Amino acid sequence: MKNPRVPTPPSCNENQFGYLGDVRNEKYFHPKPDVLNIFPIEDEPHLLVDKVLERDLSSVKKIRFDPTNTCNLQCVFCTSDLQMRPAQIAPEKFRAVLKRIAPTCRRISVGCGYEPLMVKNIEQYFAVISEVVDEEFVNQPSINMVTNGTLLGRRNFQLVAPFLSWLHISIHSHRRENFEIIEKKAKYDQLVAEVKSTREKFPELNIHIEFVANAVNMHDVTEFVPWAFEELGADSINVKRVAVGSYHSRSYLADSLIAGTNIGVNDADWDRIVREVQAVWPAKLNITPAFSSGDQMLQRSASTDVIEI
Repeated sequence: MKNPRVPTPPSCNENQFGYLGDVRNEKYFHPKPDVLNIFPIEDEPHLLVDKVLERDLSSVKKIRFDPTNTCNLQCVFCTSDLQMRPAQIAPEKFRAVLKRIAPTCRRISVGCGYEPLMVKNIEQYFAVISEVVDEEFVNQPSINMVTNGTLLGRRNFQLVAPFLSWLHISIHSHRRENFEIIEKKAKYDQLVAEVKSTREKFPELNIHIEFVANAVNMHDVTEFVPWAFEELGADSINVKRVAVGSYHSRSYLADSLIAGTNIGVNDADWDRIVREVQAVWPAKLNITPAFSSGDQMLQRSASTDVIEI
């Protein structure tokens, strides 16, 4: 008999609205947030939109928006609840939120807890962003999309790319075997082809790659870094230590831990990863790797912008 899932106590910054780990808890509906986390909820897809529009949004600097609550992969360290019934936020509901935060918002990120390209009409959301930004935003925001990259060729990405400041792609190994162990249901060759095609079609697009170091791929990092820069044409890479301290009780990380699968990276292994990346840092790149809060941000050049989700 399978052991029951044991939820981890949630954590959420005080100045944020919405929390993936406890979606209906009004404790996380901050009355005057700086950051919005908006995503659909099964049976009540627009609950967070309706709740947030009742708040004072005069201080919002950033919105993280998921148009859907689904994903096509089962990454072994994913902390999100991916067992909800599918739901989607309507583009016009998204428009209502953007209009309210137009005076102060400086960053719009699409696809933060789930896979945005599961939405077949993804271009409509970016059309809404473009219209509201052009007509009502006081500041030109950074507009990002976070994706696993496997559906880039199956959506109208050519209608999305012109609006993006950064495209974030999660890739956790350059070795096919390890990649497919970590990103279950993904096909390595398909993903690499999609990323290379995107780089070729949109040479001016900033591409950022997220690499989550874990027990499966922790010996891949030294080869992954030059491969991602040279083969995939990445502009920046973030090597991040896997987090196992907080996760939804119905997440794939919870399943991994229940099954006894070793996901974590201990302090000694993380220190080794840091040293190895410094040792293999390509000499032709003219900026030193930066380390901050357990992340290692690697940039193509000193002129590459530092980004965040």
